[in-house]
Amino acid sequence: MAREKTTLPPTGAGLMRFFDEDTKAIKISPKGAIAIVLIFVAVEILLNVFGHQIFG
Repeated sequence: MAREKTTLPPTGAGLMRFFDEDTKAIKISPKGAIAIVLIFVAVEILLNVFGHQIFG
């Protein structure tokens, strides 16, 4: 005997989901976001190592 497909009731009641609205913000790819974070980490490390020589 084959099982019948059961359908789930619709959810959301017509509410917009977060990805339904297009915003005019800067869009960064995941690789770009990781690259930016790695650059900030590298700058922080360099400042911790050489900061006392540069800023006294």
